[in-house]
Amino acid sequence: MKRSLRRRIERTINQSWKTTDRDDRGTVGVALIFPPNAFGDAPTWTPGPGFRALNDEGATNTAFVRDNGDGTETVVVGGIGPAQRPGMDGGPWTEEEVWTVTAPVDDFDGCGLGNNTQGITWMLDRPRAVIHRERYATHPLATIEAYWENFKEVWGFLPSGELRWYGGWPFGEGREWAYLVCRPAWASEEENEAALLDDVVTLARLFSAEVRVYPYDLQKREISGPLGSSRWETHLSDVTRRLRK
Repeated sequence: MKRSLRRRIERTINQSWKTTDRDDRGTVGVALIFPPNAFGDAPTWTPGPGFRALNDEGATNTAFVRDNGDGTETVVVGGIGPAQRPGMDGGPWTEEEVWTVTAPVDDFDGCGLGNNTQGITWMLDRPRAVIHRERYATHPLATIEAYWENFKEVWGFLPSGELRWYGGWPFGEGREWAYLVCRPAWASEEENEAALLDDVVTLARLFSAEVRVYPYDLQKREISGPLGSSRWETHLSDVTRRLRK
């Protein structure tokens, strides 16, 4: 596997390796696509029937939304901390909470939940919102988030799932993936093509992942493939440091 993958990476790098001084020349993207049971040991939880992931339909999801069919939605978000708008409900709260908010769909506009779930606190300003608050530390969501925090500390990445703003599943419905990018023109030892090769081989073997290699288009200034650009990437150096421990 390693010899074949090395050839694929080198060949892909050479497609955009020009005799210029551009820092993006030779860039290559590698996707690791995990089988359905790759993270079967991870804890899971759902608020109930009809709920779907608020943002990413992935294993790491901890925020949920449900269309109630009556013009309202219910959103569940964990880890709401006292640093987000303390005192706005008549008094400060002292520890993180799980919020379950039901309100007319339009009332959620402007909360920015697609980018930052902490925006759920702005529902305090919506008089029609019904907000139920629970202690986060004893909630199943706390266990899930702690699991994935530890996973990232060990492996240097988190698996990703659906990209809703891309309109679907980039690697097939329900598939989890990770995306590593190397820029050889200015890469450090932890981010060069040798590190990329070693990291991908290690993770692919450990998690039985499929590997796909994507070239860089110098004219479009982006990596070819279903993810388009490199903005979804895991920092290669984070993975390298963890795997070399």
